[in-house]
This record gives sequence, C-alpha cells and structure tokens, in this order.
Amino acid sequence: MNKYIIGTLLVIILALSSYIYKDRNLKKNQSLSPSLRIEFSSEDKNPRMYLFVFFSKKNCRDCLEIIDVLNELPSSYFVVRGIVPDSELKKINEIRWVTGAAFPIDGQSKFKNFKPVYTPSIVGASRKGEVFFVLAGVPGEKEYLSKFLDSIYNKLYNYLLSN
Repeated sequence: MNKYIIGTLLVIILALSSYIYKDRNLKKNQSLSPSLRIEFSSEDKNPRMYLFVFFSKKNCRDCLEIIDVLNELPSSYFVVRGIVPDSELKKINEIRWVTGAAFPIDGQSKFKNFKPVYTPSIVGASRKGEVFFVLAGVPGEKEYLSKFLDSIYNKLYNYLLSN
C-alpha cells in the first residue's frame, strides 16, 4: 500500500514540475531579446508598432507579396524589420532584389527565442517587446494585410502611447 502512495506522489510531483517548467519557458520566449528592447527604446516617443518579418528568399513569391505592403507603411506609425536566416545574410543584395524589401534586414541569431514556426510570418510587437499578433504570410494576403494593420494600430493606439 505504501508503494502505491509513494508512486502516486512521485507522479504528481513530476507532473507539477513539468507544468512549471513549461510555463516559465513559454513566458520567457514570448518577448523580444533584451538587446533588441534597448535598441528600440532609444527612439522618439511616437506611438509605433514594431513589425518583424521572418522570411527567406526561398519562400514562394506569392507568399512574399506582403513585403510590398510593408514597404509602403508610414514610418511614423510602424517600424518594419526583416529577419532572414543567418546563412542568407551574406547575400543581402540578392535578397533585396528577389523580395523587394526596402526595410532593414537582420539575421535570426538576434531572435533566438522569438522565431515563428512558419515563414514568412509577421510578428507585431510593442516598444517593450510585447507580442500583439503573429500573422502567417500566405498568397492573396496583400489586400487583407493593409486593412488589418490599420485596424489593429487604431485599436492599440492608446496602449502604444502609454508605453
């Protein structure tokens, strides 16, 4: 009888410890790395939304049509940063030519804890690195994206202003 009680207690302890471990790791990975927070917090006090575009030159051209919309966004409201695999950073001019990206492009090594599962993806965040949304880039999204970004910026304006 004592063996069953001890076994049950061990299973409960293991289950609770795995839950706590998973919860802590999820919270830690849902924000930008500290070095990026410092980099973006030095900008002026205008309420801006930060858009991180994870993509590769190997993504389908139809999926990358979102880059055309991101190139045309007003810089007073949005800060767009492209994120590509580190292996592609050596060919940055080729990436710009293939994708048409007009915004700064960084490697994924700065974003170790912040990579989405699917590329291309757009991650919307605040100045402090709080994630508002993750939006996958799919064919035909060009029309939807500009309306979505206008709508979410208007809804989050007061929140962005207070940060």
